[in-house]
Amino acid sequence: MAINEITLGLCDEWHAFLERHPRFAEKLQFLCKTLHIAFIREVEIFEPADQVVFFLGRLCVEDFMEILLLCGNGYGIGGMKLLRGLFERAVTLGYVARKPDKAEQFLEYHYVHQGKQFNHANEVFPMNEHLSPEQIEQIQSAYKRTKEKYQEVLCRKCGTTRTRFSWSELDLRSMAREAGLSKLYPQCYYDPTLQAHATVSSLTARMKLRGNGQVTFDEGAQREKADLALIGAHNIVLYVLDVVNRYFKMRLEDEVQERFADFIYIWDRETNLQHSNPIHST
Repeated sequence: MAINEITLGLCDEWHAFLERHPRFAEKLQFLCKTLHIAFIREVEIFEPADQVVFFLGRLCVEDFMEILLLCGNGYGIGGMKLLRGLFERAVTLGYVARKPDKAEQFLEYHYVHQGKQFNHANEVFPMNEHLSPEQIEQIQSAYKRTKEKYQEVLCRKCGTTRTRFSWSELDLRSMAREAGLSKLYPQCYYDPTLQAHATVSSLTARMKLRGNGQVTFDEGAQREKADLALIGAHNIVLYVLDVVNRYFKMRLEDEVQERFADFIYIWDRETNLQHSNPIHST
């Protein structure tokens, strides 16, 4: 096949998606317009929380568009895998928006990630062949200094500690509760996590039983999962829009409410889908 004959995307699946959800196609342009107003702009950063809320929000918009691309082409499980990251970013954004003093804690954990990344890479190949002594010293000293702030106690009796696996003392479910997103946790985080990792759930999701009793791999589109992933992503991106509007006092309340009304208009007939009521940030 010549390179100019290759098409990226599945036309039949995209048409099937539009036939299933004509109201989504009708209202998508208005959602994109509002997201453009909220995120394609110059923003003044005065506090660390400003940076976290705005730029995590912008990443959430990109996640939503990627999920739409996959789900519109029948890759429902692929959409679920991205939904997990979108939910985690939205939870962090919402939590920091409510507790701005936690922003520094989120940002500083970068040095822990950087130090761990260096140590993992150094086990595979000598990093002194790729980085200068000054760069290595900077990474290692920042890691050593910063990780002391993120210690958790493993044994109170003997005082054993370890560096936390996350920047926050809260697990994601608890943080989602603080941010007002706990209702979406099963659909938008836990189930997608099972698909993103090597689990039996990820295997059985792609198996089908033939008439002769033989189990085979299901190569077909995952339309039901695509719809579930998209409604979850749509719900989350509206939450993000609401948070950013309120946090930066953009005065887009009327337009944001119109996007919430569009959500209900689009999905009100989808009675088989979970959480078809949009989640507000307050």
